[in-house]
Formats: sequence, structure tokens, C-alpha cells
Amino acid sequence: MLLSQSFLVAADSLPMGSESTTGDEIGQRRFFESRIRPLLIERCYECHAADRTEGGLRLDLAESLSIGGDSGAIVVPGQPDGSLLVAAIRYEGLEMPPDAPLSKQEISDINTWIAQGAFWPLTESVDHHEGDGQAWWAAAPIDPGDVPEPLSTTDSLSAIDRYIDAELSEHGLSRAPRTDRARLIRRLSYDLHGLPPQPEAIADFVNDPSTDAYERLVDSMLADPAYGERMARLWLDVVRYADSDGWRQDALRPQAWRYRQFVTDAFNAKMPYDRFVALQLAGDELQPRDEQSLAAVHFMRLGIYEFNQRDAEGQWQNIVDEITDVTADVFLATGLACAKCHDHKFDPISRADYFRLRSVFEPVLFIDRQPRSNTNDAATRKRIETLLAELRDVEADDVIRLGDNQIDRFPVEIQAMYRKSPEQRTSYEHQMAYMLNRQIYDEGLSGGQISKALGKERFARREAIRSELSSLGADPYADADLLSLVDASGEIRLTRLPGRDQGASFEPAAPSVFGGQPLQSTPPVDSPMSSGRRTALANWITSPDNPITSRVMVNRLWQYLFDTGLVASPNDFGRLGEVPSHPQLLDYLAKRFIDSGWDIQAIQREMVLSETYQQSAVHPDREHAMTIDAGNRWLWHKTVRRLDAEQYRDSLLVAMGKLVDHVGGPSIDGTAGRRSLYLRRYRNRSDEMLAALDAPPGIVGTAKRDVTTTATQSLLMLNSPRVLNVAAEFAARVRGQIESSKTSATRTPHASEKFATENESGAFVACATRMLTGLPPDDTLVALLSPLVCTGAQGEVDACHVLLNGNAFLFVD
Repeated sequence: MLLSQSFLVAADSLPMGSESTTGDEIGQRRFFESRIRPLLIERCYECHAADRTEGGLRLDLAESLSIGGDSGAIVVPGQPDGSLLVAAIRYEGLEMPPDAPLSKQEISDINTWIAQGAFWPLTESVDHHEGDGQAWWAAAPIDPGDVPEPLSTTDSLSAIDRYIDAELSEHGLSRAPRTDRARLIRRLSYDLHGLPPQPEAIADFVNDPSTDAYERLVDSMLADPAYGERMARLWLDVVRYADSDGWRQDALRPQAWRYRQFVTDAFNAKMPYDRFVALQLAGDELQPRDEQSLAAVHFMRLGIYEFNQRDAEGQWQNIVDEITDVTADVFLATGLACAKCHDHKFDPISRADYFRLRSVFEPVLFIDRQPRSNTNDAATRKRIETLLAELRDVEADDVIRLGDNQIDRFPVEIQAMYRKSPEQRTSYEHQMAYMLNRQIYDEGLSGGQISKALGKERFARREAIRSELSSLGADPYADADLLSLVDASGEIRLTRLPGRDQGASFEPAAPSVFGGQPLQSTPPVDSPMSSGRRTALANWITSPDNPITSRVMVNRLWQYLFDTGLVASPNDFGRLGEVPSHPQLLDYLAKRFIDSGWDIQAIQREMVLSETYQQSAVHPDREHAMTIDAGNRWLWHKTVRRLDAEQYRDSLLVAMGKLVDHVGGPSIDGTAGRRSLYLRRYRNRSDEMLAALDAPPGIVGTAKRDVTTTATQSLLMLNSPRVLNVAAEFAARVRGQIESSKTSATRTPHASEKFATENESGAFVACATRMLTGLPPDDTLVALLSPLVCTGAQGEVDACHVLLNGNAFLFVD
């Protein structure tokens, strides 16, 4: 099939990937423990658990569902609409919880849970006694063992290939032969740059007779700035990057791009991974006057912010919880979130572990840095002082009163924290003051209320003053130019269980399964006002003695190149996740990573130079291999994969010849020729094309994207004006290329143009195919499309549209 209909079915003709576990017991356990049990604990247990059984109902036991309460069974598995629990949370008759209804998402989760059978695991919690984690592979010391001897049937000396070959041989399998050079350079270019290679680059590589041609190609791609852009896009998925606040208003964060720029520059500068981690967790402590370091800690500010949340304490609690969860997911692939409410049911992680890690972030305070005046001229400074004084006179007390009106909407105790002198505040009071100040500005001082309060003339003068101050870099109402954080001054609030002001408290420490050692912190030399807690955490995470950090990152790098990680659940190295397919290879790479000085490119280079990476997607004995390993977990062939959303959009720009080759800068709106990396990523209104092709919105971190096949995708590729415009512009490029080649007396025809010498329409198809995929077309394709080209200019456009919907363009093999 050649049209975009093939996009819907092409995957069926490809080697199968690992089977989904969404509907099986493991998937149901994950959903229950991460979404349902925490919800029941938080909203229901106060009245319906243990000896608290209002209405005769308990919700802390599996049998509660069928026994129910005074009104009978509360759940009918598979029938949400027939379940009393659903009626109650919808406030249809009974109104539960009585204090406030569940959110739409929480109601949806309950509906989904019941619709899928109301699974409730009967397995008891794991024992959290001392040493329980010793049998957990992810916490064990790194041990690659001896590198296997090379097989007599292979000629590769690569350690990676020897681990792979040993496992294949044990299962009666062998690797596929090496792919051809044209496909190899296309594969490598998409993997390292996210872009297709130029036809000239393909020709140079295909015709290069030197034995080190591929090695030199790899090095040149790693040195290209496009490498950092591709790696940044992959990392931004994991850390839930977006250019907006999220939820309903979804306001733009015009400063978010500075974090994206830090990530891009870090990959291009070959920043060691331990440094990369440390700056994101504690850049403000390590280098408080360095712009890049201050931008790096924006990692902890990427979460969702609700601009009108009156429950400032609740929102801040959610923010710090989210930072804790994401830190564990990203750097440790350890799901701590379940332990926020109770000891983890399956992993050796206690509730105490969660709050010990959370206490690292207890003193964190967000700062929104205003643009700074860039002049040292005395006359200019005096002018700024004059304008600021005039601004105060024009505003008088009216703006202050607007702010006071906003403050009055908050609880009295929070108002008191806000009105305290900054020198007298505790760390928590600083945090609450920040939350109030944000909302005062967002709702009162940045809208039309000021115009109404000041009147037409005073407001006009105020705007004129602000305009001049802005030109001098001194407008006090200007949007922040950098979102960062510090540790708040004052006494650090003790970390306790939610809702408790007394009792046990928790100090920073590593999770017990990784040793549980206290994270001893001292104020950093360059940042003496900070607690040093986050620096201590970063030092522990990147310690060579910590066995999980290097495993997690090399697994991500493997996934980026092989589609599936050696651990197929890249954010879950726990017992509900997958075990490694090649545990000794994973440990070999993890040790190499640490020994290399945490050099990301060195590990990637070793991976792409392996024969395992260079092998073909087509195996000569496919039928036999499929009976043994249909999911290709032993890597007997290279997995064929679809272009991801950004690769697809960027490849269309390349096809039109309109890709803007410019690295960095603020995010942009619209369909300009910049790479998709630079498009503004709104959480609730993503670019139509990117959203349709499974680009995540950035609401939560995405360790591995979904790859869906939908009618919407097919219709977009067939009917979208954007795609139709690409086909027209690409056809014009192809026609121009052909006309140009006719005037070149020294041009040697490519082998793929054998058919073209007999038929000019065939030449058009051959040229278009080469420009789009780097591959020569077969005679069948030329014969099918040539009659269409013969119909004229529109026929050329239609033929190009067909090629843009073909598997050779949409998939990388």
C-alpha cells in the first residue's frame, strides 16, 4: 500500500514488539496502586477504614466491594453506571466525599477501574525489614561478569555484540546480516539528529571505500549541533517539559525555553552526566551566579501551576510532592509515589523512605528573576530612580489596595505569613508568601483592574512610564526573564506526614533499599545561605557506589537507539516493572558509563558502532526466529519503527527545503520553519500534527511514547492542507532538481535511473523517491506512479503525496 491507509496497517506487517501488559494483572496492579488505592486513602479512609465504618462500609479491604455497606454492594465489576460507588462520587443521591467532590480525573479513574473489572490485589505488602532489597536486582551492585568469548560464526569483537550473540546462541538464534549503507545512514541520522540525511551525504557515504567510513560518519554526527537538539527532545519528554502552566488557563511560560536551551547545550558540549544531574538538582547551590546553572534547576519548576488556587498550602504540597516523584522517576526509575500514602505494596520502599527524600526539597523557594538593568551609566541610573518614584506617585495607594483585596481571599493564617517581615519568616512562610504574591500579580496587578482603578489619564501615564523603564531594563512589572529557585532563609520546617504538626519528622536520607544513608548537607561555599540538601542528594545519586543511576541512563540511551530498553519499563526498575533482557550487558554498559567519566557520547558511540545496531531489519530465517522470539527481545534483527511526531514534521520541512537551520532561542508559535523542538508546547492545546502523532503534552513525564494507529492520523496525512502544501512544494523541488540535472553535462546517472532513461515520468518518481528516502525505487513503484505523473503538474503533486504517505518515508528500518 502506498497511500496513508498504509499508515494504519503497516505495523501489522512488521516484526512484533513486546506485548502490551495494559490489560493483564501487572497493568491492573500498577493502575490500582498508583491511582485507586491512594485516592481511597486520601478521600475515603477517614470515614470508611478499620474501625471507622460509617454506613457499615469499609473501603480498605478487597471484600468491601462485594459486601458493601448498609445499602448493599457498592461495585458491580465491569459496570460503572450500575455501581453505587460511582453514583455517590457523581453526587447522584448520596454525595461522597461529603466535604468536596472528586475531580473529573479522579472520577474518571474510578470509572476506568470498575469498567476493567475492579481489580483489587490480594497480595500482601512486601516485608520492609532490614536487607529486604538485597534480592532486588536494581539495588544490587553492578556486576557485568566476564565478557563472553566471540562466537566462531561471527566476526565482531565488540563487547556488546558478544553479550547479544551469547544470548541469541542460547536460544538457537543468530543476528541478521548488516544492513546496506543507504539504510544505515538514514537510521543513524534519525537516531542521532532526528532528521533525514541529505542526498549528498548518503551518496558520499555509500561510495566511500575506506574501512573507517562508518566510524567517521558517527563522529561527525555526534559533533553536529543537531545532535544536541535530538537528545534534548528525548530528555524533555522524560522531565515533562512544556511552555505553559497547564490545567485550565494554561498560561504561557515565556522563560521555560531557557531550560530547554540548557539541555541542548549540555548534550552538545558533552557535559558529563553526573554534572548534568547535579546542575538540575542544585545548580543554584553549586554556581549561584552562573546563568546556565540557574536555568538548569528549572527542572524542578516544570510541574503544573494553577494560577487561581486559593488553597495555597495544598498547591504547594502538591508541587513539592511532584518534584519528589519526578526526581525519583527520572534519575532512579524508582516509583516512590505509591509510598506517599502507605508502604509500597510490592517494592521494598517504605513510607518513611518517601518523606526522607521529600525532606530534601522542604526549604525550596521559587524565584522569578526580573530583567536587570544593563547599564552602569550614572545618568541612566538616576533616570530610572526618577521614573520609579513617578510610577509610585501615579499609582498612589490604588494598586496596593488591589493587592490587598486579593490577599483577603486567602485564609487568615496564610495572610499573616504574607504580611510578616521577610527577616522573620520561616522557610515555609516564605513559600506561602511566594504563592500569594504570584496570585496577587496574576489576578489583580496584571489585568484590566489597574486601568479601572487609576482612570484613563493616570493609567496612560503609568503605561508610558513603564514603557520607558522597560527600554532601560527596569520595569518592575515586567515578566520574569528566568524562573529558578533557591533554598528559603529562616528556620526549615520539619518534614512530617501530611496533616500532622507533631510527632515523628524525617531528615534527608537515601531510600533504605539503596543503603538508607543520611544525606549529610552543609551550606555550599558559593551559596552559604542554602541548606546544601539538594547538593547532597545530587552527590548521592551520581556516586559510583550507587548502582541504579548509571543503569537507568544507559537503559534510556539503549532505548533511544533500539526502540526498547534492555529494561522495557524505563521509568520502573521495581518489581512491577520488567526485568532486564540482558542483565550482564546492562551492567557492562553501566560500568563503562561510570568509568568513562559519565560520558554520554562515548556510550552511544559504542552502541551505534556495534554490529547489533548495524544489522538489517530483515532476517534470512525470519519464520524460524519468529517462532522463538516474536517480540525480538533477544535482538535478532533491527526493529522497524515509525517516525515520531517531531521527526515527521521536521522531515516534511526538509522535503520542502524550508527547514531553518538555527539552534536555540525562545519558543515560537505557528508553523514557521524551525524544528519542532522550538514550537511552543502548550499542555492543553498542542500543535495539531504533533498531538495526532502521539507527542506528549508534558503533563507528566513520558519515558516511552505511545505509538498509536488511528483514523485521525490517516485523515491528517490524506487531507490536511499542511500535508497537501508539502506535496506541492516538494513536487516543485523535484521538478527543479530534474531540470537542473539536465543542464549538468558531467552528471553520471544513478543506477536507480535505469527506468528513467526510458520514461521521463519514471525519472520524476525515481528522483522524488531518492530525495525523500535516500533509497532507489523499485520498478514496480515507478510503474505504478508514472501514469499519475504523466497527467501533468497536479499528477506530480499527487505522486509526491503518495510517496509522503508511503512506508519508506514513514518508517525507519
